[in-house]
Amino acid sequence: MPQKAFTYFIKVFGCQMNYADAERITATLKNNGGRKTENQKAADLIVTVSCGVRQSAEERIISWIKRAKNTNPRAVIALAGCLGHREDLKKRLRDSVDHFVPAGKKIPANLINSAYPVHSVHPVYSSSYRAYLPVTTGCDNFCSYCVVPYARGREKSLAPEIIIGEAKRLIRKGYKELFLLGQNVNSYQGIDREGKPWTFSQILRAVNAIPGHFWIKFISSHPKDVNQKLILAIKECRKVSRNLHLPLQSGSDKVLRAMNRKYRQRDYLATVARIKKIIPEIVFSTDIIVGFPGETAADFRGSLKVVRKVGFEMLYALKYSPRPETVAYQLKDDVSAQTKKERQQILDKTWKAIALRKNQRFLNKRITFLIDKIKTKSHPKGQKIYWAIGKNFEQKDVAAQSPKPLGKAVIGQWTAALITQANPLCLQGKFLGVKKKL
Repeated sequence: MPQKAFTYFIKVFGCQMNYADAERITATLKNNGGRKTENQKAADLIVTVSCGVRQSAEERIISWIKRAKNTNPRAVIALAGCLGHREDLKKRLRDSVDHFVPAGKKIPANLINSAYPVHSVHPVYSSSYRAYLPVTTGCDNFCSYCVVPYARGREKSLAPEIIIGEAKRLIRKGYKELFLLGQNVNSYQGIDREGKPWTFSQILRAVNAIPGHFWIKFISSHPKDVNQKLILAIKECRKVSRNLHLPLQSGSDKVLRAMNRKYRQRDYLATVARIKKIIPEIVFSTDIIVGFPGETAADFRGSLKVVRKVGFEMLYALKYSPRPETVAYQLKDDVSAQTKKERQQILDKTWKAIALRKNQRFLNKRITFLIDKIKTKSHPKGQKIYWAIGKNFEQKDVAAQSPKPLGKAVIGQWTAALITQANPLCLQGKFLGVKKKL
């Protein structure tokens, strides 16, 4: 592959952190003579930013890489992200992958003109209105099912000046939504140039104080690290979303101990009650793993109890998947695939009923949302139906119907809608027009 000029194609799997990594990889490649192409078959270099959370995701990535190699055998293929460090995959993919790049590590010098750590470069953002800003990388929690500490290393916090400086730059450029990222954002422990420690609540307040019209969202929070200062920061910072993603993982104390989650059911519920008292309008979302080794029907009922008591308006129910390197990998995966599927379906049915009920509060209300895409659908009788689709302040999906065509210029714009229908997964209504500010 030529060193001074080459084309590259990037495929991203997984979470927002992987997309943030891809934006920094893009910058590194661009700064070293690379030109991005959307044509995979024409690329000199193909980079896959991978996710290792579940076996199913891993298998999809492996299949994609093998297909990419078959369709473009001359390309150099690099595997980055959370699978980039795995020795077993290096053996399995030795005929398809030329370079393995562990998450957040240096882009090898033989791919570009020199070696760069991913997080030391200024990103090339894929969006002109939403930006993902990592505030921490790695994790120190070592939950027994999770690969992150092994894939991304121990937790490190970026200096507050870097985060705040980048936020200011983005707001000056007109960005409307900043997503602060970390495997556990609320354990942030940055040190400023004067040697003073910062907490995540201080970061929220500092970014909130930047002049401009924009939203602040963040993911993900660990229940054990939610404190009064964080709760008050969310309440008092008007630009901070009222959506709090607070992974439960299980409502069973026995399973939580086996997961090394460092809290119990009563601790989680007490934290939620404290948040609700201070921020009544808060919207909770969560993650729950079903079928963790040893999970009984009674353990699962504990999870259901918490779901109903908290009233989650979004829930990601994931079937347990043994992951190499983790402590839980040594445990017997003794819950059947059928039982995992049934428990996942029960959770989905339960939270969607809650969301359907709670979403009624938006009916006949004007809301503001940020447009991500536009769609045109053909009605059976022949007429066209135009939709603006995006998310609101509480991170709910919104679809607004317009009586006339919508151009691509509305993407990334604040938009008003009158909600006429509330579903578990989406608020639907009438498009009322683009807004210049909140």
